[in-house]
Amino acid sequence: MRKLTVTLDNPYPPLGWNDITAFTYETPLLLHRGIEAVKGREGEDADYVLFKPYTVSYSLDGGAPRRITVPKGMLTDLSSVPRLARTIVGRVGPHLEASIVHDFLYIAWQDVPGYTAKSEDKVFADKLMRAAMRAANVETQQVELIYRAVRVFGALAYFNADQNRYVEIPD
Repeated sequence: MRKLTVTLDNPYPPLGWNDITAFTYETPLLLHRGIEAVKGREGEDADYVLFKPYTVSYSLDGGAPRRITVPKGMLTDLSSVPRLARTIVGRVGPHLEASIVHDFLYIAWQDVPGYTAKSEDKVFADKLMRAAMRAANVETQQVELIYRAVRVFGALAYFNADQNRYVEIPD
């Protein structure tokens, strides 16, 4: 698969919001795992690719609905769960769709012209993931465990640029 360059509109909200409400999954999550990924993988974490754009909506402080569309071609390792923690939280589960949106928000700043990684955007990504997991009826204890883990341990992933974000896939 060939690397793909993506230019995005800014998916992050302006400063000054307090609460994420009315989270909704708008489209189904469709993943693709090409035969090249299986043949060329190292270890267990061969990448999956978003096969179609994936859209969610939410409101800030009860305001007008806002949308985020994760572009077709985004690479993902599903839910990024360290091997030692997988007995508690798997890479796949009711939190998967929230993980995909979260992964996108952790890399999107690199594809918004003139934009840089900002702490407040990481906070937004983490809180949106929590709202998305709640909307997916993930158990409350698991929601809080995952949310706290990304708040504490996610900074390294968020602030480090990722060169392999998107690939071209056939229609």
